[in-house]
Amino acid sequence: MNRSQLEHASGALWAPYREFPEMKTAGAVLGFLPAFMDTQTHETHLSINEDGSPALIHLLDGLPDHWVVERDEHGRITALKEGIVAGFMRQGHFYTRSQLAQLRWDA
Repeated sequence: MNRSQLEHASGALWAPYREFPEMKTAGAVLGFLPAFMDTQTHETHLSINEDGSPALIHLLDGLPDHWVVERDEHGRITALKEGIVAGFMRQGHFYTRSQLAQLRWDA
């Protein structure tokens, strides 16, 4: 996964959420927080802001160094190792984006 998959152009930070737009801010209110998981080890990490607070969107910076394959000249993560997927954490459980899209929101 590289940075361009999550951040493309200005205003495109919400692009990963287009298939379920209610996740833009309502997801955090419902307890779904942006996170990443290593599919080989099942290690998970919440997406965090620069100050360490939970982020409302998926951010690569702040992920563990052992997941990082490449950084740019400013030290920002540009590529992660194979098997890292974006998803959401809620009550200690990781949901992939496809699993979350299949949940019944009105139940």
